Amino acid sequence: MINVPSRAKDNKDIIEERLAASRSAEGVQETVSIEWRGSPLLLPVISMPVDILYYNPATHRIRAQRSVDSSKDQELDRDPYGDVAQAYLHQLLKGDPTDPESVDPAFEALKEDLKVHGQSDPGLITFTGILVNGNTRRAALSELKQEHIRVGVLPQDASLDDLRSVELALQLRKEHKRDYSFVNFLLAIEERILQGRPSSEITSDFRIKAATLERHLWILELIREAIDRSRIVDSNGNDVSLRLVDFEDQQGKLEELYRAYSTLKVKAPDEAESLREQRLLAIALNKSKTDVRLIEPDFLTKYAKPLAPKTTISKEATTVRIPGTTLSAPGPSATVEAIRAATTAVLQAKATTQLRAHVSSAKRSAAEQLLETTEVALDNGLDLAGRQGRVRKKKLEAADRLSDANEALGLTLEAIAGAKATGNFSMSDLEEGIGIMRGNLHKLAQILSRGAVEGTDAVRWLQAISRVQIEMEN
Repeated sequence: MINVPSRAKDNKDIIEERLAASRSAEGVQETVSIEWRGSPLLLPVISMPVDILYYNPATHRIRAQRSVDSSKDQELDRDPYGDVAQAYLHQLLKGDPTDPESVDPAFEALKEDLKVHGQSDPGLITFTGILVNGNTRRAALSELKQEHIRVGVLPQDASLDDLRSVELALQLRKEHKRDYSFVNFLLAIEERILQGRPSSEITSDFRIKAATLERHLWILELIREAIDRSRIVDSNGNDVSLRLVDFEDQQGKLEELYRAYSTLKVKAPDEAESLREQRLLAIALNKSKTDVRLIEPDFLTKYAKPLAPKTTISKEATTVRIPGTTLSAPGPSATVEAIRAATTAVLQAKATTQLRAHVSSAKRSAAEQLLETTEVALDNGLDLAGRQGRVRKKKLEAADRLSDANEALGLTLEAIAGAKATGNFSMSDLEEGIGIMRGNLHKLAQILSRGAVEGTDAVRWLQAISRVQIEMEN
């Protein structure tokens, strides 16, 4: 059921009036095409006052960021179209996904683009004036003091599932202005699963492989587990924990952890669990991706002995009961359980030291001390591992290097957006770097094509752009 905004009737009257005027006007009426219940549908486009439209409280774009302010998040649930909730949505829509209290450079770039070029693509609204697509554009136009926004109008019988499907389909179009953040993309996938959608439909909708879907779900489960393990009860009786937004900038580390864990799990399950816990501890302390990569199953015992479990702890695995049966299966060893307990303590200390946690000064001081001593021991261990480690050829090395390159490219995109927003961007500054990147992509396409019977979609894409380069040079 869709909550009805207070201005719903007034908005409906204005929309119907403008639709009627548009139909009776001379000339070609503007329309926008969307995927609607499995078929293309042309929607009429009208101009609406910016300030009477509502941000969509169910938009996937800011779901992970909502928990930044728990009181406003509760207000968003209680009265999603009230002034407080709508102002909070405005703040989140323009905020940096990893730090919602700061303005996202991509939002500033969008504002600059709208200011210079105007609105190119229309948004989408319901008959009650709720924005299904164009929430961020509405926020930018509002900041620019623009009075109107062009929007397509969805059919009056649009259901909540229709709205979710339309937003997702539009968001995943390649030409869309601003991508979902990492965690919000994971949440969008999870939502489709909870709706009972088959995996084949989800992979098609999100344009991902089955293996990628499995990786995304594993990462989201790990994030939720870490949040749950970090939960404490503060002096006011409130639950306090890490938040989804705290993992927004951890994508590369989590993806590498998944690859390393999955490879190890097949041949050494206990070592895989040990690796998982130690890397999660490092991720919680926000160590760099290259540092986290140094952590192997024996990292604590070899390089960070102050954090290692006591030698008196048995390495034998315990047994666990399989739910719903009388059967038992091997569980994690006592050593892994000890490492897990240490990681949980760090996660809880992170939650305790947050500003929103109302705890005694003694508890906060103890948590800060634990984080400090753990970080010192971890840093010393990472330094030792880095100095003693040798460059080894391994299956994951190429994927790790490509992950680094993608992360660097992401930072480049942010830098370009920031430069454009402040009027300091020059295309000529990128000419040399783009030329080198073009040559490297061409070489990558050649290397991957050698001996390959059938390439993946990604390889075929590389081969295609490589052919285009050769044609242009000839």
